[in-house]
Amino acid sequence: MSAIEFGPDVDEFAVAGLTAVPSTMVRPPRIGESKVAFECRLMQTVKLGTMRTLVLGEVLLMHVQDGLVIDRERGWVDTRGLRLVGRSSAGSYVRTNDVIELPTLSPEEWQLLNGVQ
Repeated sequence: MSAIEFGPDVDEFAVAGLTAVPSTMVRPPRIGESKVAFECRLMQTVKLGTMRTLVLGEVLLMHVQDGLVIDRERGWVDTRGLRLVGRSSAGSYVRTNDVIELPTLSPEEWQLLNGVQ
């Protein structure tokens, strides 16, 4: 539903069966059913060819559904609990069901593993 280019007279929240909830720091509403919502300020748009634009924004406020915050002080969120879906291309989407964790090495650990002095 959200990828259909409706005219300005169509209430996309109603069409998609979603609830518009007032935002705190920005004028547009957010989606009430969303587990996470960002309130952002536009920083810059970058044209990527004739049909694509990269939008860069500053996150002013983040709303996270109760029960999904692991550590409020550090800003850690239970990403597995979010059951994330991402847009891949056109009408293709991906799920993040399979999470692969790779350790981050310090330069010293990398040198030891690779025999570098």
